Amino acid sequence: EEDLEKDGWDIFLDQKFKGDIYLYDSERDSFMMALKALGYSMNTTSQDELNAAYNWLIQCVQTMDPEIVTDEIIDNMAQARKALGLIYSGDAAYVMSENENMGFYMPKSGTNLWSDAMVIPKNAKNPKLANEFIRYITSYDAAMDNSSYVGYTSPNKEVTEELGGKGGDYDGINAYTPRAGYDKDEVFQYDETTRKIIADLWSRVKVAASNAH
Repeated sequence: EEDLEKDGWDIFLDQKFKGDIYLYDSERDSFMMALKALGYSMNTTSQDELNAAYNWLIQCVQTMDPEIVTDEIIDNMAQARKALGLIYSGDAAYVMSENENMGFYMPKSGTNLWSDAMVIPKNAKNPKLANEFIRYITSYDAAMDNSSYVGYTSPNKEVTEELGGKGGDYDGINAYTPRAGYDKDEVFQYDETTRKIIADLWSRVKVAASNAH
């Protein structure tokens, strides 16, 4: 915890944890981490800032021997296979409910805010039924089953308060109800040009990672 407080995202460059970290195979999340470590906005369009983030990630993969994973991180962290991993809050809540020695930390330099969404396409054949399904899935019983099973905060306030409150499945698990209203946290914005640059740079980071082994 002291290292997390001291280093923030730069803990992923700390040699003390070499060979003991997971990165998440997501270009957006990985660049968010690097940009925030450098004090930049995750929505930057500056080529210089994106290059600096790329160099940060290159340093990470060349010096830290990380394992780049996707959803297998959930079970691996629940079994405490490595010291650190970049992970979504709901997955962290599940990990913590499985293993009381695991924790969830959001660095002071900020992280990304997000929510899952159910959407109905414009050309949907049966929007009435789709609306009915959304109404059902956010009803108390369905939302309780859903949130309790996956560990993600529920859009149903009553469910969130019950699961995160005293005696709830996620009582005392900070990842279930992560912080809100923190000024350095941001929502990802979509920018077609930046998206392509980040995708290209991330594929180069992954090549560098495989060459480092």
